[in-house]
Order: sequence, then C-alpha cells, then structure tokens
Amino acid sequence: MSISIVGSVAFDTLHSHEGTRERILGGSAVYASIAASNYAPSSIIGVVGKDFPNNYLDLLKSRNINIQDIQVLEGKTFHWTGSYLEDLNKAKTISTEIGVLGNFHPALTRDTSDSCFLFLANNDPDILLEAIHQSRSKYIALDTMNLWIETKRDLLLQALQYADIFFINDGEIRLLKDNMNIIKTASWMFENFQNLKYLIVKKGEYGATIFGRKPEEYFNIGAYPLHLVKDPTGAGDTFAGSFLGYVCKKGSFDWATMKEALLVGTVNASFTVEEFGLDKLLSISTKDIEQRMDLLKKYSTL
Repeated sequence: MSISIVGSVAFDTLHSHEGTRERILGGSAVYASIAASNYAPSSIIGVVGKDFPNNYLDLLKSRNINIQDIQVLEGKTFHWTGSYLEDLNKAKTISTEIGVLGNFHPALTRDTSDSCFLFLANNDPDILLEAIHQSRSKYIALDTMNLWIETKRDLLLQALQYADIFFINDGEIRLLKDNMNIIKTASWMFENFQNLKYLIVKKGEYGATIFGRKPEEYFNIGAYPLHLVKDPTGAGDTFAGSFLGYVCKKGSFDWATMKEALLVGTVNASFTVEEFGLDKLLSISTKDIEQRMDLLKKYSTL
C-alpha cells in the first residue's frame, strides 16, 4: 500500500543555538515522504520553481519516492526562514517567500489518486480541498497549523469532514475549539466529524497522545529523551509520515496498530531534531530505528 502526500517542497534557512543553515531542502511533503519511505512507497504532490536543483529531485527518487506529480513552474521555490533562538519549542518566522507555491493547484495522476492514504500535510485548506476532490484514496489523513485555524477556519473544518486521521499539536487543538481541555475537545471532534476515526495530538518534548472513538481508545506516550536538539523543523511532518507509513506497511487500521504507530512516529521525529534539516533522517538505518523503538517501549512500561 502507498501514500500520496500533498504538501510543500521548499528551501529552508534555519537559525538555532547550534548554528545556521542556508537554503537547505525542506517542506512538509519532503519530511513526510522521506519518513514514510522507510515503511511504504510514497509520492509527493507539490510544486517547485525553476531554481530547484536537480540533485534534490534525485535525492527524493533515491528514496523510492514518486516525484511525477511535483510541478515545475516559472518562478522561485517557496523559501522559509525561521529561528529557534528565542524558544527551541516554537519557530519564529523571519521571512516567507511564497514563490510558485502561491499559484499551486494539486493535480493527482491515476497512481497518486488511488493510493491507500492521501496525506494532506500542512497547507492552505483551499489546496487540501482541491486534492480531496481528486482523490480515490481509501483513507485521508490531515495536518494543519495555527495560521489556517486563525485565517481559514471554516474551510479547514470543511476539509476535516473528510479526514479519517487528524494530526494536530496541543497548542493548535486548544485554538481550534478555544478550550484548554484537550479531552473535551477530542470528544467534540468525534461528535462533529463523522469520518474521523483517530485524533493524534503532538506535544513536542512531552510526547504524543492518540484518541479513538471508543472510551477505552486512549493512549499516551512520552517523548524519546535526547541529550541535544539542534533543529525541530520538520519533526511533526516526520512524525506523521512515519506513522502513516507504518500503518500502510501493517495493512491494518486497528487500535493495536495505531498505538504502535504512535511510537514509530515519536522515534522517527526524535532523530530529525538531532541535526539540521534532513541530515539525521537521511542517515539512520532500520536498525537504528528498531533499537530506539525498543528503548522507548521500555521507558513507557512498568
């Protein structure tokens, strides 16, 4: 089973206490697809400008990522500059150069529209809805951010009506319902979004929680303990991509698989933040992931 990922392909300029990186490969679809590729075939539906280097496309292809639905348009590739100098847990946007992303309309081919999962990574709800209406995927997963909650809430809620899985962080879910109680908000979501089967709340250094529709379907884990965090960029996208990749690999949508996938997402994200950009995610092996999975399971049980 495969995953089609609609999201950004970007240049990132990053500043943290561990240094600076200029115009490195980034974007929500890139992190998610590379993380997913450890478990299942993935495809990117996105857009880049004429300035996007061929070696970056070659890198994606080398991970068996289908790039046929990445459009190349006249203009510049989306470029985000962010800083973690004030708060390592929250990026401060210094500048955003939208470039060709401002003219992006997803076009799913036959292969990408028929995937097991359509993953709508953080993006404008208008774009998400365009992709949804082209897709014939069995399941739809969706991620978002505070910008879209604040500026396009109605359209975001419309897209959520189609979602089987929803990824959101703890600050964003409080903003979505204007309620500090995440448990109450989870109940509200299951009452109002009939397709929703699982809600995953990402909590950064405090781990993650998954909710299902049944009262007993609640599972919480802590984050993997790290000595050093260099760059949190892409951690949430890595989490979601590896989570969904694992579910595709297992070929099951049951509660036991979802709990295991929560650990998979947490472990993969822990590697991402240890280096800048994609450096650590691209260098880890299956053995590295398995060893950290074993440790996290030991940390999470009596």
